[in-house]
Amino acid sequence: MSTDQPLAEMPFWLLVLVSMAGLSGEMLRASGSNLTMPQILKRIGLRFMASGMLGMGTLLLAVWKWGDLYLSAGLGIVVAVIGADVAGGLYTQLLAKRAGLQVPGQGGEQ
Repeated sequence: MSTDQPLAEMPFWLLVLVSMAGLSGEMLRASGSNLTMPQILKRIGLRFMASGMLGMGTLLLAVWKWGDLYLSAGLGIVVAVIGADVAGGLYTQLLAKRAGLQVPGQGGEQ
């Protein structure tokens, strides 16, 4: 694989897999709560975009650094899932603050 166009030489299924890494977890988490459909779609969109952006960025950076597609793909998927979890947690904290609820682990009181 040349370093000139790493994205052009990657298999399409790898790009789809990395961008969808966090989607199934958010759908499962959202299905068990009392959320409306627009709220579920916002959370899924946020998680999908976070996993896609972080996963693809890591994938491209790792391909540039090491040149190994499978190592880069594995690292990209792990970072995508972690990034999606972080984005979902931050969004949950934001919604709790907007609703006026106390966010666990924030403020000096426990």
